[in-house]
Amino acid sequence: MNRLRMLSALTLTGMMLASCGPTADTTAPTISLDATPATVTAAGAVNLKATATDAGGIRSVTFYRDANGTSTKLCEDTTAPYDCTTSVGVFDSGTITYRAVATDNAGNTASATDTVTVNITSNAAPLLGTVVDQNIGAPVAGSTITVLQNGTALGSVTTDANGQFNISTLPAGTYDIKARKAGMAGSDLYGVVIGAETPSVEIVQRPAFDVAVSPEPAKLTFTRADGSPLAGSTFTDSVDFKIQTNADYTGPIRIMYAQLGRTPGSGVITSSSTANNWNFTPPQQDQQGVIDTGAVAVPNASFPNFIAGFGSATGETVYLQIMVVDFNYNYSRYIVPIKLINTNSAAANTVVAPTAAAATAFTLKQEGSWTTPYSTPTPDAAPNGSGVFVEVRWCYTNTTATAKPFAFDIERSEDGTTFKKVGTVGGGANAACSATNQAARPFNFRDTSADLTAGKTFTYRVIARGANAAASNTTQTTPLAQFTPTFIAPADETTGVSLNPTFVIGQNQTEIGADGAAYNLRVRDLMNLNGYNLPGTSGNALIRVEEGTGATGNGIEPGQSLVFLSTGAVLGAPASAASVLTDTSGKYVAAKPNLYPVNTTAHTVSMPWNVLVAAPLQPLRPYKWEMYSGIAYKYAPSEGNRISAYSVYTWAADANGAAVAPINQTRPTNINWDFITGEK
Repeated sequence: MNRLRMLSALTLTGMMLASCGPTADTTAPTISLDATPATVTAAGAVNLKATATDAGGIRSVTFYRDANGTSTKLCEDTTAPYDCTTSVGVFDSGTITYRAVATDNAGNTASATDTVTVNITSNAAPLLGTVVDQNIGAPVAGSTITVLQNGTALGSVTTDANGQFNISTLPAGTYDIKARKAGMAGSDLYGVVIGAETPSVEIVQRPAFDVAVSPEPAKLTFTRADGSPLAGSTFTDSVDFKIQTNADYTGPIRIMYAQLGRTPGSGVITSSSTANNWNFTPPQQDQQGVIDTGAVAVPNASFPNFIAGFGSATGETVYLQIMVVDFNYNYSRYIVPIKLINTNSAAANTVVAPTAAAATAFTLKQEGSWTTPYSTPTPDAAPNGSGVFVEVRWCYTNTTATAKPFAFDIERSEDGTTFKKVGTVGGGANAACSATNQAARPFNFRDTSADLTAGKTFTYRVIARGANAAASNTTQTTPLAQFTPTFIAPADETTGVSLNPTFVIGQNQTEIGADGAAYNLRVRDLMNLNGYNLPGTSGNALIRVEEGTGATGNGIEPGQSLVFLSTGAVLGAPASAASVLTDTSGKYVAAKPNLYPVNTTAHTVSMPWNVLVAAPLQPLRPYKWEMYSGIAYKYAPSEGNRISAYSVYTWAADANGAAVAPINQTRPTNINWDFITGEK
């Protein structure tokens, strides 16, 4: 009994002693954070300093950057003073929140925040870019654009719905750009120079030929022909180089390409007769080895105009652009600065002004590959499956040797007064100059800028350059949107069609801003393949349909219409009263014929067979009717009513496969509908 009392007393004593022991530490530490500088105006360091105290001691302070709902750990410090150095990049903007978390030795935590306002500005012009799925293609939205410098990624942006990106915070310098998007080939652009006049860049990112293979473009090494460095070298009257691919790429290589340009980063590709590029197509076996061009020196017999219009007697910095496209349509493009001395004596000539400059916009139904290098307009780019370019043509008729220009500079204005250079081609002189056929004028340049916009007016001029400079007349064009004519009747697979049918076509000419549309229709007897072309066999034999657009357009009153026949390389007014089928306004034929009725509300034209063809179709026969040519066009009343813009749905080729004037690009797409005639 006494023993039990003794045990109970000992237990009670132990419990009392335990209750008097040390208590657990549940007190959070105190912490404050100071981020400096409070306002950042240039990319650089941000210093984070935390002051943390706790009676039981601080185990660590961890620093974080909080943005867009995510937290990124920056660094951790275990000894006072607690600090961390981080950085703000050129892609940062707005308010950045930094957070410091103090942890004491008992595991209690406390946090503090501070903010930094980022307002980075640059004295350099912004980098504007457009990504398109072919050179004459549609915009690529949602492509990730990564900017690098010296191999270090500075940040990324995403292209908008028009395929565009705009980076205004990059300081002057040289950068590389990579474009990546799922399902698309990769596209890399090296050597973009950003400065006081940063150019707009165009990046071609095509759909991958095979999405299962690498989207990484080939990397290139290049030197002079003798193996010495290419970049920064000085050349006199010739440029030599040697290009090699790396061994790791998606072979085979489709094409290698080089051309000179003055503006770093811009597209300089042109089809001018006085400009030239070098290109090389390697053997197309499926190889993964190194492709070596060997030593190349241009100009040469195959590429006689490679340096035409570039360089100067004392030397000028120009940019050699080198491009390679592999089997998967991965693109690599390098911009290499060189110094070019050009001793061409024409640089000392006294030049006169070019004449008869005319700018014509072309909207094409199909996209084109890079080998037809015309760029797409942005913003409001033409829809998928089409593209736009502007062709500028002019004359220079003073053939005196001492008056021949060294170069022609092509300039463009968006407001009609402020011009900027968009291209340079070699100079030349030619006594020929067609007063009526602008497409036959001897000198030309195709504007490949990414700034072209359907529905917007652009003004061009050409500067002849020698010892002096002289400007041509100004000329304007307004690119049209896509022309989409439709067949209505006879409907596809129709039976019991009249032997003298009426063909009905719907058209969107006025909707896209055009003043007229033109068609060549083929009707074929499928039993013997005989048939007719309306109105003639040539692709430019056309049925012209114009809904009235008033004095600033085709001169026809709104609500009235004109239909007439024309043929040849120049689209003009009706050649004679006999060519007019419909003239509801009486402008050309006072009797106001209406043989091909136009519904200007529904925007349709009806074409009775027996107006142009006396013989009816055969009974109970299968026929096909198709659109052999189909275009819309726009007049320029202030420039003698010439055609200043075309939108081409389909256009024929001649016997040699070349386009027939006035359209310089064939478009093989057409509409084919079958029908079967009824009994007599």
